Amino acid sequence: MDMAITHDQFKLIQAGTKTIEVRLNDAKRRALRPGNHITFNDLEDGSRLRVAVAAIDHFPSFAALYTAYPGLQVGAAAHDSVAKMTKDTYQHYTPAQEQANGVLAIHLAL
Repeated sequence: MDMAITHDQFKLIQAGTKTIEVRLNDAKRRALRPGNHITFNDLEDGSRLRVAVAAIDHFPSFAALYTAYPGLQVGAAAHDSVAKMTKDTYQHYTPAQEQANGVLAIHLAL
C-alpha cells in the first residue's frame, strides 16, 4: 500500500524516531494487517520508504490515541500536549471524518 507523507514525517520514520503512523480508519486503511507493507512517498522530494506493519491499534479519536502514545512515537515533539497534537491533526482530517471512521495507530518496523 502506498501512502503520501510530509517530508518532516518521512524523515522521522526513516531515522526510526517515529514508529507510529496516525491515520483515519477509512476504507483504504481497513485493508491493512500486521505483516503488510507500506511504501511512504515523500511529498517534497519523491523519496520512497518501504516499512512493515508490526501492529495496528484502533481508537475512537485522535485525542484517545495521543493519550496512549508519547509525542515522539507519533512524530510530534516530546513536549507537545494531547490538545496540540489533536489540533495539528485537524489540519489534515476533520472532526467529522474522525467521528465517522475512528483512527489508527499503525506501528511501523523498518
